Amino acid sequence: MVSLSRLLVSQERASLSVSTFSTLFLPAFVSYFGMAVLVQRKRTAMIRFALLPVTLLCSYRAGSSLDLSFGIPDYLFLNQILVAAAFTFSMRSTGWAFAKNPYSRIALQPNKTFNGDTMSDSTSSQLINVEDTPLFTAFWNAWDLSVNLRGIGWDWPKGLRIPKSSCGTESTSKFLLSTLVKLLFNTLAFDAASRAAQYLSPERFGSTEGGTIFDASLPPLSRYTRSAIITILSGCAVYLLVESLYHIYTIVFVLLFRQAPSQWPPLFDTPWLSTSLTSFWGRRWHQLLREYFISVGARPLAYLFGRPGGVMGAFLISGALHYLVLKAMERGGHPVVVFGFFIMQAVGLILEDIWKKRTGSRVDGFWGSLWTWLWLVFWGTFMIDAWARVGLIESKFFPDDYRPTVLLVHFLKHGFNLF
Repeated sequence: MVSLSRLLVSQERASLSVSTFSTLFLPAFVSYFGMAVLVQRKRTAMIRFALLPVTLLCSYRAGSSLDLSFGIPDYLFLNQILVAAAFTFSMRSTGWAFAKNPYSRIALQPNKTFNGDTMSDSTSSQLINVEDTPLFTAFWNAWDLSVNLRGIGWDWPKGLRIPKSSCGTESTSKFLLSTLVKLLFNTLAFDAASRAAQYLSPERFGSTEGGTIFDASLPPLSRYTRSAIITILSGCAVYLLVESLYHIYTIVFVLLFRQAPSQWPPLFDTPWLSTSLTSFWGRRWHQLLREYFISVGARPLAYLFGRPGGVMGAFLISGALHYLVLKAMERGGHPVVVFGFFIMQAVGLILEDIWKKRTGSRVDGFWGSLWTWLWLVFWGTFMIDAWARVGLIESKFFPDDYRPTVLLVHFLKHGFNLF
């Protein structure tokens, strides 16, 4: 008798091809896209509930059956992108299935800039007033909804704070040029930060086979100072990588799909200026999946356990995402470490709430900054060590001869006779 696991998931990942894409990934995206269409239409709740299990199953199969690395260990990190996409399909579809009201597009002003506004405050008066979204329009809008994780230009984000833009959006050409310059800088900085973390590692983390960031040959003070530096460099690399990917998407959608620059406000809000864990996670770090961490994780546990339960629920869902993404490296997901990091972030936010209730003042200022970064780096060290143990930090994000830092050195050397 064929087991259920054999029906749901192939025994080993299949390399990406036209056949595997059409049989494994495409069903997941089509069902996800269908949910994006239905959530805009009235009286579709029963259809969404019926389609949800299909979407979850197809997303699970796609995330666990496809191999984007083509069997090359240096590129196993590409499977993390696939798993993240599959998890996002599942989480967003779950939120859409339980949506009480249909989603509607907002008539964004083409030259509008966000100045630290929240979506509910800055756009509530601009809703397009229609009885029901026509089916053709819902199909067209679904393309935007399926990739628009923050809900810019939609009515469904509640309390989402949009970072203030450092560049105006009055000129599309200037906006694109500014975004391109940021992309080039961030890509170069990402390569430098990730390579620096690799060079500081003991025995290069054992290459892509994995290793620890804690060098047992060093005395404790040097060992943990070095691991903290590796953690900070890796955190900077994550920030720069996410920023770079966002800039790529911005250029593509503004240039090719003719979207307004106002639809692509900044992703981060200077997280290095955080003076509390609340400001770091609630406003300054990217808020791409905020709405679904709330709807799928925070809201159910908040109903049972109040605000502390809601905070813990949001971070548990985030922990599940990061655990499954790390597990895609096929060397274990280190669940205790990964979930532990996010649980302790929730504990930190709860402690800040207790401090505010007891003292009447929120965590802020110099001591708030010190508290925030000590807490992040301390618990982050264990998280980065888990990354190193599965070989993620030693992954080849660029071919050796085409790394941005190498290309820059070659350009300076041959173009200006430097070095």
